[in-house]
Amino acid sequence: MIENVAEGAKLRISYIGYKDQIVSVSAQSDYAITLKEDAEALDELVVVGFGTQKKLNLTGAVTAVSGEEMTKRPVVNTATMLQGQVPGLRVNSATGVPGDESTTFRIRGQGTFSDAGSDPLVLVNGVPGDISHLDPSVIESVSVLKDAASAAIYGARAANGVILVTTKEGAGVQDGKAHISYHGNVGLYTPTRMYDLVTNSVEYMELFNLAQKNSGLGNAYTQEMMDAYRNGNGSVEYPNFDWLDYMFNTAVVQNHNLSIAGNSGKTTYNIALNFVNQPGTLKGFDYQKYNATVNLTSQITDFIKIGTYTSLMYGDRDQPRQGQDDVLLSTMSQAPTYMPWLPDDGTGETKWTSSAYSFESHNKNMPAIIGTDTKKTFQDFDINAQLWLEVKLAKGLTWHTKGAARLQSGKTKEWGGSDVPVYNYHTGEQAGYLDRGSNGFTVEDTRRFYTNLYTYLKYDVSTADQNHNFNIMVGYNQESEKYETVKAYRKDYAFDLPVIDAGSQANWSNEGKEEDWAIMSVFGRFNYNYKERYLFEANMRYDGTSRIASENRWGIFPSFSVGWRVTEEEFIQNLNWAWLNNFKVRASWGQLGNQNIGLYPYQAMIESVNNYPFDKTNETVAYQQKAYANRDIKWETTTITDVGVDMQVFNGLNVTFDWYKKVTSDILRSSQVSALLGMTAPTVNNGEVQNTGVEIAFNYSNVITDGIFKGLQYNAGVYFDRSRNKLTQFGAEEIDNYYLRREGLPYNEYYMLECIGIFATEEEVANSPKQFNDNTLPGDLKYKDQNGDNIIDNNDRIPMGGRFPNFEYSVNLGASWKGFDLSLTGQGVDGKKFYTNDWGIYPFRQGSAPTKEYVEGMWTEENPYNAKFPRLYFDDFGGNKNTRPNSYFLQNASYFRLKNLTFGYTLPKQWTDKVKMSRVRVYFSGDNLVTFTKFYGLDPERDADGRAAQYPQNRICSFGVNVEF
Repeated sequence: MIENVAEGAKLRISYIGYKDQIVSVSAQSDYAITLKEDAEALDELVVVGFGTQKKLNLTGAVTAVSGEEMTKRPVVNTATMLQGQVPGLRVNSATGVPGDESTTFRIRGQGTFSDAGSDPLVLVNGVPGDISHLDPSVIESVSVLKDAASAAIYGARAANGVILVTTKEGAGVQDGKAHISYHGNVGLYTPTRMYDLVTNSVEYMELFNLAQKNSGLGNAYTQEMMDAYRNGNGSVEYPNFDWLDYMFNTAVVQNHNLSIAGNSGKTTYNIALNFVNQPGTLKGFDYQKYNATVNLTSQITDFIKIGTYTSLMYGDRDQPRQGQDDVLLSTMSQAPTYMPWLPDDGTGETKWTSSAYSFESHNKNMPAIIGTDTKKTFQDFDINAQLWLEVKLAKGLTWHTKGAARLQSGKTKEWGGSDVPVYNYHTGEQAGYLDRGSNGFTVEDTRRFYTNLYTYLKYDVSTADQNHNFNIMVGYNQESEKYETVKAYRKDYAFDLPVIDAGSQANWSNEGKEEDWAIMSVFGRFNYNYKERYLFEANMRYDGTSRIASENRWGIFPSFSVGWRVTEEEFIQNLNWAWLNNFKVRASWGQLGNQNIGLYPYQAMIESVNNYPFDKTNETVAYQQKAYANRDIKWETTTITDVGVDMQVFNGLNVTFDWYKKVTSDILRSSQVSALLGMTAPTVNNGEVQNTGVEIAFNYSNVITDGIFKGLQYNAGVYFDRSRNKLTQFGAEEIDNYYLRREGLPYNEYYMLECIGIFATEEEVANSPKQFNDNTLPGDLKYKDQNGDNIIDNNDRIPMGGRFPNFEYSVNLGASWKGFDLSLTGQGVDGKKFYTNDWGIYPFRQGSAPTKEYVEGMWTEENPYNAKFPRLYFDDFGGNKNTRPNSYFLQNASYFRLKNLTFGYTLPKQWTDKVKMSRVRVYFSGDNLVTFTKFYGLDPERDADGRAAQYPQNRICSFGVNVEF
C-alpha cells in the first residue's frame, strides 16, 4: 500500500530479472501490473577463462555468441558461422575449396610480424582445438576474449586473443527422457563470380595475333586457320570450347546431423553424429567429413561431479595434385580452339589433347589430369578426449581438474603416375606427354600428439549482507606436444598402382622429422565487487616455455580491470530515468605473451648438407650449423589498454563501445645483417607494432504484445569496428617487392609507382616524363612523377594505403511470428585493397584468353582515349614497363555481402504431436547471395595478394529440415 501519491505522478515498478514498468497514477486505487521478464538482466553467464562470470559483472572486453545464433547459418565450415557476429573479430574465408577454405581469425588486427604468430588461441572446452573440425550442432556458445583483462589468464598463448568454444552437456529440460533431433540440409553450390573469357575461337585467334604483333612476337594464326573455324561454326572439329564452363559445375552438398541428448538420474548426456559430403564446384575436388561427439556429465555425490568430452573427426579430401591455384590457372591457360580430348575416332579410346597448333601456349590439360586420376588425397583424423573432475570441498570452495589428450593424424598420397601421351588436336600426331607435374608416387604420414593437464581451486565468498563479494582462483597448467612425420617417394612405375612397393627402387627417397615443445604455468584470478556496483578483477599467469632458453624462459603476464555500474547508484535511480536500464563503464590494462615463434629459435641447430668427401675418396653425410643462435631472446610482450561502456536503454536497446590500444614489443624476428655474414641471421627481439581501434555494437530485441502482429518477436543488430596498425619500431627500412616496412606506417604497407592512367597518343608520351629507359608506347601505363625531376624511376615509388581495411561492419536482422522465422546477416569491409596480377589480369598469360570486359575497354588506335585497360600484349603485359609494382594492380577489395538469408517455418505443435514429434521446422537458406564490390577479380574476400585467379567462394542455396522427438 502506497499512500499520499499525487495524481499524475509516475510510479516505477522494478524487480530483479524483470524489465522496469512505468505507471501513471490516476484516480483508481487498484492496478494490475505484469512485469516482463528481462532475460539479459537475469544472471546470464558468459564463459571466460577457466570458468564463467555474470555478464553484468564483466570488466573485460568479451563478446559471446550462442550456438543457436551460429547455426542459423547452415554452412559446412563451422568457423565461418562466426562471420559478422563479433565486433573486432575478422573471419576470412579465402577460397571455396571443399574442406580447405583457408579460414583465418584475426582479433583486433595483426599484432606481430608473422601471420602464424597473429592467430588467436582457440580452445574447445578449455583445450586447443580446431573449430572448423567441430560438428556445429554440439556448440553451446562461443566467447571471444579480446583484451588483456579477459585473456591474461592464458598468458603466453593469448597475445592475439582467445576464442572459447563450449559444447552442450545435455538436454535443455530435466525430464529424464532422451531427446532425439535430426538436422538435414542439401545445398546447391555455385561460384560467387567467374571470369567471362573470350571463348569464340575466331575472336580468340584475332586477339592472339594482335597480342603477338604488339609484343613483337612472330607466331600467328593464318587466315586459312581462322576461316576453317569461322566456317566450322563450333563443330567438334573446329570448336569454341569453354574450358571454365566445363570445369565449373553446380555442386550438390549434403549435411546431416543426428543427436541424442537427455538425462538419466544424475547423468546428463549429449551424443551427436555428423556427416558432410561436399563435392567441389570445380572438377577434381571432393570432401567428406565425419564427426562423432560424446559429452557426459555425472553428479556422483552431492559434492563430486565428473565429466568426459570426446570428439572424433575424420576428413577425406581429394584434389588435383598441384592444388586449387594450379587447377584454375591451367584451365584458364587453354585456347578455345580445341577440346580436352580428340574427336572420337571410332576406337572408343580417349586421346588427350596437347593443343590445336604447336605454337599455341598452354598449361596443363586439367580434364586429362583428372581423367587419369592424377591427384592428391588427404586423410585427416582429429581426436580430442577430455576427462574432468569437480569437487566441492567446502561451502564456496571448489576444486576442478581436467586431463586432456588430442591426437591429430594425417596421411597424404600424391600420385603422378606414369607417362600419358597427348596429341595434336587436328593432326592426331603425338605431341609429347601429359604434364602431370612429375611422375611417381609420394606418401606422407604425420602425427601430432598433444597433452594438457590443468587444475585449479576456486573460492567464492560473500559477506553476510551480500555487499562484498569475492572470487579467488589459483591453478596449475602443463602442456606438451610432439610432432612426427615420415615421407616416402618412388618415381618410376611400370603400371598405374599407387603403392610404394609397386615402384622401381632405382629412383626413390625418404625423409622424416620429429619436433616437440612444452609449456608449464601457474595462474590466478582475484575478483571483487561491492553490491555488484563497483567491480575489480586481477589476473596473473606465470609461464615457462621450451621455446626460449632457460635464462629467459619464464614470464609474468598480469592484467587489472575495473568496472562501475552507474545505474546502481542511488543518485541515478532517484532521477527516475525509465529509458536508462543499465549503464556500466569499465577499463582494463594487461600484458600477454606470444610463444608462436618457432620451436628452437635459441638453439644452434645442425642440419644435413650435401655429401662431402672428407677423406677425398668416400662421400660421407655432412652436417653444419646454418643459422646463428641467440640464447638471449625473450618473450614477445603485448600490452593492451581497453576502455569500454555497456549500456541498455529503452528496455531492449543494448549498446557496447570499446576503445583499445594494443602494443606488441620485443617482437622476435631475424636480425638485420649483411649477407656477408655467411649464415642465416639470428633471431632477436627487435620491433614494435601498435594497433588502436574502436568497436561499437547496437542490438535491439522486442516482442509485440497486442494488435494484429501480437507475438511478433524481432531483433536487429549492427556493429562497426575500426582498427589502425602502425609499425612503431623496426630498424632499417626494408623494401620487399611492393611491400614497405618503415616506422610510422602500417606493417608491410604497399609501396609502388602510382599509375595515373594510360597513354593515349605518341604526343602524350613525348610530352611526359621519361619512364625508366622503357620503350613507352601509346596504350602503356602512365606513372606519376612524385619528386618532380621529370624522370620516372624507383624514386617515384610512394606508400599506398589499403594493406589493412578502414573499418568493418555487420548487420543482423531477425523476426519470428506464428511459426515463421526470418534471419539476415550482412557483412562488409571498407578500404581494403589487394595487389593482384598474373592469371586473370594479364591477357594471354600462358595463352589464357582475355576477358570480354578487357577487350571492350582496352586501348586501341581506334579507341585511344578513356581506355580502361592497356593495349593488348601477350602474356607479360608488355614487360617491365607495365609490370613494375604499380597501383594499376592494387584493386579495391571493399565489399558488402549478404552473408546469409534464412526463412523457416515450424509446423504447429498440434500437427507434430499426432506423429509423436515435438518439433518440425523446414527452411530455405541462402549464403553469399549478393555481393556489392568494385573488385575486378573473382572474390574480394581473398586472404592475400598475388595471382588474381583463385578458387572463389560459393553462392549457396540450401533446403533443410529440423526434426525433434
